[in-house]
Amino acid sequence: MDFQLRAPRFQHEPANRIEFSNSSGTVIACSADGRPPPLIRWVKHDGEVLQDLPGLRYTRHDGSLVFPPFPSEEYRADVHASIYRCEASNRIGVIGSRDVHVRAGKWKIDFMLLLKDLVKKIK
Repeated sequence: MDFQLRAPRFQHEPANRIEFSNSSGTVIACSADGRPPPLIRWVKHDGEVLQDLPGLRYTRHDGSLVFPPFPSEEYRADVHASIYRCEASNRIGVIGSRDVHVRAGKWKIDFMLLLKDLVKKIK
């Protein structure tokens, strides 16, 4: 049986900057391969392993970090304006992604409303 051990390597490493609207939310994909298959986890910039926060942030079984849509009054800087990193590990080793700077806001919505107002005034 040919079962070579192989350290993790990213198949999909998340981008350095992720910006999204509170009304749309976002999904940040992270995947890796290796032998044995690596486990994916997300950590904050200080190394703390992420815990799911219902309605604000959770990780999926496929390794993605999910920020669901949320009301603007539930904005939290420690969640929605923070730095995260994806880590993939197996018994051969651990790799960490680049820092992922996440920023959520309602600026995209406000910009679209402003644009609609401007178009109405021009007409």
